[in-house]
Amino acid sequence: MAKRLFPKSFRMKQLPILFGLLLGIQLQAQEPVDALRYSLMGHGGTARARAIGGAMTSLGGDISAAFINPAGLGLYKSGEFTFTPSLAFNNTKINYLNTESKANKITPDFSNIGLVMPRPGSWNGNWRNFTFGVGMNKTVNFGNSTRLKGTNTESSYSEKYLEELINNNITDPNQAADKFPYGSSLAFNTYLIDTLAGPGGSIRGYRSLSTPQTGVNQQQDITTKGNINDIYFSASGNYLDKLFVGGGITFSKLKFEKTSIFRESDATLNKKNNFNYFETEDYLLTEGVGVGLKLGLIVKPVERLRIGLAFHSPVLYNMDDKYSSKITTDLEGYQGNGVLKQSSLDFNNGELGQFQYDFTNPMRLMAGISYVLNEVADVNMQKGFISADIEYLDYSNAKFSGATTSDDSYLNQVNDAIKEQFRSALNMRLGGELKFKTIMTRLGFNYMGNAYASAPLKARQMNISGGLGYRNMGFFVDLTYVQQLVKDASFPYRLDNGFYEPGNVRASNGNVFLTIGFKF
Repeated sequence: MAKRLFPKSFRMKQLPILFGLLLGIQLQAQEPVDALRYSLMGHGGTARARAIGGAMTSLGGDISAAFINPAGLGLYKSGEFTFTPSLAFNNTKINYLNTESKANKITPDFSNIGLVMPRPGSWNGNWRNFTFGVGMNKTVNFGNSTRLKGTNTESSYSEKYLEELINNNITDPNQAADKFPYGSSLAFNTYLIDTLAGPGGSIRGYRSLSTPQTGVNQQQDITTKGNINDIYFSASGNYLDKLFVGGGITFSKLKFEKTSIFRESDATLNKKNNFNYFETEDYLLTEGVGVGLKLGLIVKPVERLRIGLAFHSPVLYNMDDKYSSKITTDLEGYQGNGVLKQSSLDFNNGELGQFQYDFTNPMRLMAGISYVLNEVADVNMQKGFISADIEYLDYSNAKFSGATTSDDSYLNQVNDAIKEQFRSALNMRLGGELKFKTIMTRLGFNYMGNAYASAPLKARQMNISGGLGYRNMGFFVDLTYVQQLVKDASFPYRLDNGFYEPGNVRASNGNVFLTIGFKF
């Protein structure tokens, strides 16, 4: 039987000694999935833009152009103010180890608010007008709840802690406690991980008391909230109503909050095998500010036809993580009686850990084409349009950086994993509008391509949208419903040298957007 070399009280007394020195570097929460999360951004926009699938690269004439292709602001002839509240209905199913779980969440939100101000041009009348746009746009809503559960006979979540000790050549339990206050030290102090005795009282290794060989029930519940909000300043010039050029700067505010609870229990219900259950609770709060540039142009080679190009620079974020971890175990009296608990907050005067770094998401290139059915100045005589976009980005170019020197090697490993796990992708958007004097009907389709490089991992997102609009006497209102179909993968944990399996995610999310606007 494995024996513990040091009493628990001794080990816990040793932890605070180095904790202050190690606090900033011991729980690097950055993983490839984090890079993907902050790169899978939509473009947001008004209800009208969302109803046509976001196909706005060449269309213009909507405040959404300010942050999709700023050149589109040049098509404005009058000022405009809009605001867009929204409501999201998230429904997620995850199949993990042949067991399906469901979770639902309803999130009210505010999607967009913006102001457009055209000004007459000059330069011998060739520049017809210059238009400025300012506002706030929500590109991502992180609000969601997911549940994953199944019975595993191949591996345990606790093997993460064993690998942490083995991969770092930890031979002294007190060293483990000092170096990993958010991982193996918590498992060690609650006896989930224990030593294996060697000759003469030496340590020949470590073991977990979890029992995957006879089956363990696993369940993970994740709750996320937060968003990415962009404040934008854009401008466009209209040259002879044939060429429209524009640019803008975007300031992004990111907030992501995640609570993950993972529970693993003995599937056999054997009360004498020294394992009943353990539960981990991890909390992460990520906040960041970023800046990026957007450039674009639209040309009208012939009347009714518009061709657009747009470039979105990478957004450079300065990020700040705050985090904590907790483990609860019931080992059926293996060492002491009852339930044992240990939290990282116990070693830091109740304060969260903190880690600061930079993150850069990939650049985006977009091209679009639109055909206007009856392009005339009198909006009451317009008949509608068809618009299509294609967008390119390379998820493998996402990058973490800017941390202290001691963390460089870790972030470099994460960046290498990003390049290995992700690839470039094409996103496509298609939409159209039919106008019947003051009433408009709209349909759209949006497809986001697979970001994973690994062939077995297939991920995509499709949005099918439809909406109605009313415009009359300088007032307009648009209502849109978007049905989002998502296919993805969810990893409850990853192991370097053991079996682990992702859950297959299927999400069917509904979104309602209402835009109210005034022209002046």
